[in-house]
Amino acid sequence: MFRFRLQRVLDMRARTERDAATALVSAQEAADAARDEQRRLERQREQLAAAQRTPDAAGASVGELRNLGFLLERMDEQVAGAAALAAAANDTVLEREDALRAAFRERRTLDRLREKHEDAWRAGEIAQDRALMDEIALTRFTTQGNSGKPGAAPASDAGSGS
Repeated sequence: MFRFRLQRVLDMRARTERDAATALVSAQEAADAARDEQRRLERQREQLAAAQRTPDAAGASVGELRNLGFLLERMDEQVAGAAALAAAANDTVLEREDALRAAFRERRTLDRLREKHEDAWRAGEIAQDRALMDEIALTRFTTQGNSGKPGAAPASDAGSGS
């Protein structure tokens, strides 16, 4: 039975790869949520800006217009903050993708090494089997050559009456 001496390391690399994949999925979900929040804030800001441009806003008092302007500034700040969070989340996704690629490469390297060792072990087993079969065939051949008849016991001098 083949036993790979670095199997524990291979298992650990496979676990690291799974963890990296899980971290990537989490980062992608966080990035999606950050982009959704950014889009939501942008829509709110557009609605507020549209409300400022409507004909009803033309009859608004100076205080109301000033308040709308202040709200637009605050919404711009929130949109900028959400955009920064979305960009940071995208950077995290890229880092997680790099980590997953590295973990995959490390595991795949050990997988190939394991396959190479298993192939060498299998070739050794085949060579041993072949040597055993050759030895059996050689023994049969020499046994048959001594008796002259296939399957007969070797001739002995005890049966001749001299």
